[in-house]
Amino acid sequence: MVVSKQVRAVVVSPAMVQQRAADLVKSDARILLLRARPEWSHGDVSVGDATVRVLPGVSQLAVLDILDSLGEGEQAVVLTDRVAEDLGDAVLARAYRQEVELPDEWQAVPRLFPGATEVGLDLRRLDWAGTALLDHQPPGGWPRSPAPAVTARHAIGSLLSHVLGLGAATQLDDVLLLITLGQRIHGQSWRLVDERLRAHVIDWVEKEVGKPAALALMIAERNEHITPLAVGLVLDVLWPEDGSPPTESQVAARVRAEGYINGKAVPVDGAKGLARLAKAAVLRLEVDEKPELGIALQQAEALLDDLGWVDGAEQSSVLKPGYAARVRDLAACLTAGEGVEEGLARVHAHRDVAISHAPAMAVRLHRWLATEERGAVSLAADLQQQIDDGAWVDAAVGAVWHGSDDPAVAASYQDLLDRVRTRRGKRDESASSRLAEVNAGDDSKALGVERILEVVVDPWRRSSTGSLLVVMDGMSSAIAAGLAAEVGRMGLVEWVPSATQRRQAAVAALPSLTNVSRTSLFCGEVRLGGAEDEKRGLATAFPGAKLFHKNDLRSQGGAALPQDVVAAIQDPSVPVVGIVINAIDDATHKSDTSAWQWNLRSLDPLRALLEAAISTRRAVILTSDHGHVVERDTEAMSVRGAESRWRPVATGPVSPGEVLVSGRRVVAPDDQAILLWREDAHYGSRCAGYHGGASLAELTIPVLVFQAAALTQGAVGWEPAAPQVPLWWNDPVREAVAPSLKPAAKPTKAKKPKAPSMGDGLFDLEDLPAQPAPGGGLVERVLASPMYADQKQRAGRAALDDVTAGAVLRSLVERGGRAHHDTVAAAAGIPAADLGQVFAAVRRLFNVDGYGVVELDSDGVTVRLDERLLREQFELGDG
Repeated sequence: MVVSKQVRAVVVSPAMVQQRAADLVKSDARILLLRARPEWSHGDVSVGDATVRVLPGVSQLAVLDILDSLGEGEQAVVLTDRVAEDLGDAVLARAYRQEVELPDEWQAVPRLFPGATEVGLDLRRLDWAGTALLDHQPPGGWPRSPAPAVTARHAIGSLLSHVLGLGAATQLDDVLLLITLGQRIHGQSWRLVDERLRAHVIDWVEKEVGKPAALALMIAERNEHITPLAVGLVLDVLWPEDGSPPTESQVAARVRAEGYINGKAVPVDGAKGLARLAKAAVLRLEVDEKPELGIALQQAEALLDDLGWVDGAEQSSVLKPGYAARVRDLAACLTAGEGVEEGLARVHAHRDVAISHAPAMAVRLHRWLATEERGAVSLAADLQQQIDDGAWVDAAVGAVWHGSDDPAVAASYQDLLDRVRTRRGKRDESASSRLAEVNAGDDSKALGVERILEVVVDPWRRSSTGSLLVVMDGMSSAIAAGLAAEVGRMGLVEWVPSATQRRQAAVAALPSLTNVSRTSLFCGEVRLGGAEDEKRGLATAFPGAKLFHKNDLRSQGGAALPQDVVAAIQDPSVPVVGIVINAIDDATHKSDTSAWQWNLRSLDPLRALLEAAISTRRAVILTSDHGHVVERDTEAMSVRGAESRWRPVATGPVSPGEVLVSGRRVVAPDDQAILLWREDAHYGSRCAGYHGGASLAELTIPVLVFQAAALTQGAVGWEPAAPQVPLWWNDPVREAVAPSLKPAAKPTKAKKPKAPSMGDGLFDLEDLPAQPAPGGGLVERVLASPMYADQKQRAGRAALDDVTAGAVLRSLVERGGRAHHDTVAAAAGIPAADLGQVFAAVRRLFNVDGYGVVELDSDGVTVRLDERLLREQFELGDG
């Protein structure tokens, strides 16, 4: 008697049966014998239009019965655990390939991936992967294999993307995985995957992708309502990067956090890795503006509360409480006067740094207060000081004024503002006392508003194809400082008088009112008038010139500028095109401008005008008729007959905070008026802003000159401007650095002739303090070294001159080896337009053999000097 032999058989997957059925349909055989447990509950399978039956074959007789039961054209896959000898020739002769096939799923895998012919060894080592790839094959198939051998990274990566519901072709990285698991639909898809397969995938991810990604998968399978990103942000404060000793509450929270991961002790490297991953995910979500970020941030704060360490959120560089805590710390530093720069660095390290400019502006005011106050010797010096740094102070005050809702921070800011106001008040009082100098006709070198056409506009309309004169009524020097940078990014280069290398400043006519000062500007003499007087005045000064006021700037639908304005700018026979923009002056009478950010968008149609000037190569002069002071809790003074910031002499005697002015530049009864120099007071009704008084913010008229970058020649006596930011704006104040209006000496070259009218300019050169040369010992030794001479010879004609090279090096040495590139350029007198070219030359000169002695930091704005490497490369020793 023959005893039938039962062999060990496996449960075959539906995907395997489907694939073998497809091969059977292509043949003439009636059945395909597949070694497997004779168990099947999935019904028949379809292959195209054909249907293939799937039946168990427990014995030879059972298989013969299946053959007899098949109708014409029917085929079947038979699952049997019998060996070939048991089934006999009667069965085998009618079976596919006359054999019992072994269900080697690896044979099927290459056919699942287009372009593959075999299975890579790394994938074959995963004994669970073949079944998983067969069982989870997507309707459209797996993505094409990049190589003939299917790798584990390609196959399992595609499998993970598919089971998460992303689509098998999605290229997952660890950051995208973390983000995806936080989305409800994808997190749910992951939790629906078979538990054993999840364990296999997590194990593979930990080995091939990293422990942080594996932890993210563990968190997602364990928590339905808390995202892995939120947990990662919590781990960031539980295990901070700085390795600081944990508090008792922090340690307890670490233990409780285990329940949100896998119930086991969290590995430190994995926790820190997931924290870094979470912060990278935050950056990506911010760029894509995804709503998941806000949810995760809220969840992280709530989770820290659940863990019993709510204060932990204040340690975060991502969560909002962390930003608030850092700003409070900075405020305390400002009050104490210590650790301010470090406090600002901590604020800047938080993701919410862009929420408010107030912390950075507060530190800038702190730096300014730490600088030595120069005693001005003339009204011209007062005006220039306002342009050089007072304007920037005013801009910073605007940002700090509404700086914080936190009482402690607000109190610190208020104390800072009080100190700033005191110092600014002394400047205003001093400047107001000098107004008589101008009126008396003294040669103080201050440029009156009535001479802007002669001293500035005329030289520039002669040197180019005409000028575009834009008068922004009420524009203060603070607004001009911010606007200049934006204009410079349009392809316009700023020019300044060669004598000072600083922006030009003019003084308003008195009182500093529109119908006085603006009329005086266009008419070339101090007088009272209106729009028609201004048009006649400009046409008289420059025959053929045209002036457009507010109502003239209303364009037709779809046009940026009215056609007659465009035609005038394009017409070379029009020597000067004048434009009056009233947006600023109008706003000071109607809207709260205490925190207003003026820019090209809010000064419409300025951008369109500038673009027209660039295309026609007209020089651009941006100026004003007066500035203004902003309403910030000013004292209301009731004086009958007074107007905003000035009053007739007949209204009463001069009081503290006021100044009596008289003379040819005063347009008032008997050529006399009483003006407020105090910024914190006004007459009459409260407005958003005021002008007419004698504060430097009102008196100082900024005069900005630009021309297209393609034009390299300017008016006689003018040159391309270096960055005009004060040295304290972007960098800490160093004791070794004395502030100076005059940048470092320029390279010796043929001097441009000075404009004959500049004798009435802002400064005589002797008014400017000498430039100190701290750090000179090292700088001089570098410039005198043989290596420096060799580097210059290598650079050839492209070598930087010694004066500029030394100035750049000195500016970095003075500031501890790090400085904003605008600070370096301003200190070295490098035109802003040449900064990139000069910096490239500096690197060629000092980076011996490519070593990074002078480099630009990853932030793109900080220049860094490695002094140790400098000494080493130039063989200077340590002394």
